[in-house]
Amino acid sequence: MDRSFLADKDVISASRKFVCIRLATYENADENEVLKGFFARGGNLENTVFTLLTPDGKTKLVTAGRSPAWAFGGVSGRGINAQPEESIKKMGQTMEAIALAYPGKGKAAKGSPPLPYLADLRLALNITAADRQPLVVVFSKSAEERKKMEQELSKVAWSDQFIGDAQYVFASDALEFKSVKKFKTKSGFIVIQPGTFGLTGEVIDVIDAQLSADKLIEPLAKALDKHKPSTLTYDQHRRMGAQAGAHWKSATPNTDGLSRRGGGRRPRR
Repeated sequence: MDRSFLADKDVISASRKFVCIRLATYENADENEVLKGFFARGGNLENTVFTLLTPDGKTKLVTAGRSPAWAFGGVSGRGINAQPEESIKKMGQTMEAIALAYPGKGKAAKGSPPLPYLADLRLALNITAADRQPLVVVFSKSAEERKKMEQELSKVAWSDQFIGDAQYVFASDALEFKSVKKFKTKSGFIVIQPGTFGLTGEVIDVIDAQLSADKLIEPLAKALDKHKPSTLTYDQHRRMGAQAGAHWKSATPNTDGLSRRGGGRRPRR
């Protein structure tokens, strides 16, 4: 997905008026079918899909494609006529106009929204590596303790200081951490540095599970500051991954590029 669009401050500001949904391609068969309904050349789901929808989730309000550039123009995808800065500005303006057209009904719920959990720890390591962000795991074998931890962490995660700075997942079984170095079977907010290729991770810090939101702020900020994002370019990442034999096995078949390569051939790994 095109970070130049999604990292723009005006786009981020406009996004707070939307319900933003991130589906992990090839990780859920039902979600794959939803994505194919929006964009699938030759009937094949591609690796990334972007569009904006009406509140019922059925009608596309902009051109669907592999990235925002397909809808707003830019340096990738189908639209190459507009300048990137103009395209990004157009995205923010379009989102603001859509938000005015669909203002929503009723009042917002009180309190902080739930944590934006990723599906599971294995997938979370891969996504955070790709997004070059740290991962915070709410870990406890007790569902009751996890609920209390989530309530406190959500107050912090959605604050202006932390919003967008990390991603989140919960875990209840120590076996889920089999690919994470320096893990100890202790409940807590576990901050992880994802491995370069998203297959492994390493614990940066473990924060006391009993801390209230106001006591969480300082240790969480210090832990997130220890994260060191990858500086590899896309080509360097692909080359080094191939040399290392790194391979992500998705839950459903990867069909990216099948239509463009003639349909019958298997995608390259």
